[in-house]
Amino acid sequence: MQLIFAGGLLIAAGGSTDTRAQTTAAPATEQIQAVTTRRYDIPAGPLNTVLTRFSTESGIFLVGANDLAQGKNSPGVQGSFSIQGALDVLLTGTGLETQRNAQGQYVLQPVANTVGTLPLMTVSTSADTLKQGTAEEGYRVSNISGIGLWGERSLRDTPYSMSVVTSDLIENVNAQDMGQIFKMNPLTQEPNIQNVTGVPIVTIRGFQSINPVYDGIPMASSAGSAVSVIEIDRVEILSGTSGFLYGGGRVGGAINYVTKNSTDVPLRRLTFGNYGGTQFYGHADIGGKFDERGRFGYRANLLYQGGDTAIGEPVNQKVANIVLDSHITDTLYADIKYTYNDYRKEATQPSFFMVNRTSIDTSKRYSPKWASSDIESHKAYTSLRWDPTKYFTLRSASFYQHTNMRTDSISLNETGNRTFTPSLFNETNNKHENYGGYIYLDTRFSTFAVDHKLTLGYSSAFYEYFVQENGVVVRSGEKDLPLNKLKNIPEPDWGIFGNKPMLPSYVDRYDNILIGDSVTFNDRWSAMVGLNYGTTSNKLSNIYGNSHYEKSALTPTVSLLYKPIEEITTYISYMEALEKGLIVGNTYANRGAVFPPLVSKQYEVGLKYDINPNLLLSTALFRIEKANQYSDLAMPIPTYVRDGLQVHNGVELVLTGKITDNLTIMGGGTLMDISVEKSNNPALEGKKPANAASRMGKIYAEYALPWIEGLSLTGGVYYTGEKYADAANTDKIPSYTLYDIGARYTTRVLDKALTVRLNIINLTGKNYWQNPYYLGVPRTVAFSASMMF
Repeated sequence: MQLIFAGGLLIAAGGSTDTRAQTTAAPATEQIQAVTTRRYDIPAGPLNTVLTRFSTESGIFLVGANDLAQGKNSPGVQGSFSIQGALDVLLTGTGLETQRNAQGQYVLQPVANTVGTLPLMTVSTSADTLKQGTAEEGYRVSNISGIGLWGERSLRDTPYSMSVVTSDLIENVNAQDMGQIFKMNPLTQEPNIQNVTGVPIVTIRGFQSINPVYDGIPMASSAGSAVSVIEIDRVEILSGTSGFLYGGGRVGGAINYVTKNSTDVPLRRLTFGNYGGTQFYGHADIGGKFDERGRFGYRANLLYQGGDTAIGEPVNQKVANIVLDSHITDTLYADIKYTYNDYRKEATQPSFFMVNRTSIDTSKRYSPKWASSDIESHKAYTSLRWDPTKYFTLRSASFYQHTNMRTDSISLNETGNRTFTPSLFNETNNKHENYGGYIYLDTRFSTFAVDHKLTLGYSSAFYEYFVQENGVVVRSGEKDLPLNKLKNIPEPDWGIFGNKPMLPSYVDRYDNILIGDSVTFNDRWSAMVGLNYGTTSNKLSNIYGNSHYEKSALTPTVSLLYKPIEEITTYISYMEALEKGLIVGNTYANRGAVFPPLVSKQYEVGLKYDINPNLLLSTALFRIEKANQYSDLAMPIPTYVRDGLQVHNGVELVLTGKITDNLTIMGGGTLMDISVEKSNNPALEGKKPANAASRMGKIYAEYALPWIEGLSLTGGVYYTGEKYADAANTDKIPSYTLYDIGARYTTRVLDKALTVRLNIINLTGKNYWQNPYYLGVPRTVAFSASMMF
């Protein structure tokens, strides 16, 4: 038998667990180490990877057959354990165990009643059961993929309010886009996504989260950043100020779209379905490993969609998502991902201004077919992780997206007696480019009895918008049109653009130099402290004028965590967010003045409780203070000033997981007291900020019928409180409650897994407004069937 040492893991090649050839006795230090507890924070992942990291951190040799661990996943281990206790946790559900031999070494072997079973690499029916957040686990996850520079860590031991939506839930509710998911989530308001890019601008804690995050890489702008549900493995929703973590913006929270990776077992799945109306689609999801050792993996997701929405908007979409990843060595991982998205939607609903909100019916289409959005997007990602020793980890990633777009749209102003005057817009041949990346170095060390994970890093995000010369055209339409005539508006003559050059017109950039220390004092007390020296810059040219802005600021964070028992984590945290100021325009007395960045502050107290392994309760109290910029309205020439605060106080609660073996819920609510505390207009003081609902209460549930195996009933109730369309609070957007129902049936056909899903969205056909300008989603019936092959 040949023994191979790799990254602290001693593997017996050839499958034998016979250790008679090993004659070296365990030293006394190893015997002491075996009964001593220490703290581990190793996230879930491939068993070989988890065992390698555990072996490195614990300093032990683990003897066992490589093929036993191959293709299996581990839940990881978090908390203080002896070596044997930690091994028992990280081997949970793998069918493996460890025994100490006569020499004191730990030997990996099958559990007695599973000897002779095939390794999971041969299973091809349900690769998804090996990942976290499945329907069987109540969509509950134990670890987050990373949050800013902190990297992978336990969700329960993260001192921020968070909610994670997994691909299983996205598939099981037949979500066509992320709007459905944010509608269901108790931390987020339902966003409008029917126009332009398909990337939601999500309102969290009363503030818009404008810039998305992809695989932990912050973007400088959402413009041109198309996203498809088929490329998403999970969505990590951070509720609260996140300037330290991701740089500029994101006062209310951040949305991290975590994309798919290869599967540890072969995955072959076809899905055919309908997103509503005649929008039929086909989706293929294929993944696995190229080699028997499982070092080189792949994943391909392909989608074709065509037809009309429930209100007759023609949609055509083609998406291809390709992933290649590799554990190049036991300590080095790298991947590369590419997504192509070609999307066209015609007759997109108009935006409404100054409208009688009771006169609009969401079940009707109001735009002509020429009002459309065309998007062609190319995205490329790459990431690398290197763990040369147990003391150092290097993490890096980069992102590039190129998007070409054409948008023809209509906005409507009500002129009285339910008639409207349209404004017609055309943006032809505009181009968007997004760049992003980070590099972080983690170091682990101890000072006396205190453990540290110190991280140094740099992240950057850059966005540039190009538009063809004279490529933005506005036309006025016929006045006083009734609602039933709007979709007959003829397309205007936009003019001839020819081959005029594409001009850079708008640039946003954020750079961050970061340092953070995750400190563990003992089993109960820990802390996370950090500083981000952030720089925000903006450049306008061509159609936007000519100006340049660049300023820097230091944004700190500090969190203190206390665990009264292993299942509960309490925390107090403080964080700041950076936003760019502005260059004062020529109409003010202080024209040309360059304001420093706005720094918003957040205070938060929270608790997270693992009621059981598949049920997590989270709650948080928070206060956000955001600085204001405004005109002082002085005569004869006003001055633009920075003064006053917009204050949001609130409480959140989220419950995710399985209440019983048959009942799964994802629910909770947000309750806020929000106001503008100082304004240039005293009449606005104490008013609520626009488009911010003070109350939300939402619950989604699934019940597996015990008397019909494989059948689950699903449904949700989603309440969003009233909000205002204007700063003066004179235009109230009514509250609304939406209802969804559905069913899911899982069985086997020809020895292959088959899942059939049916969902009715907005069951009662409620007329409502997603925000001040856009209508809500009409009643929609969606269904799908997925089968392994």
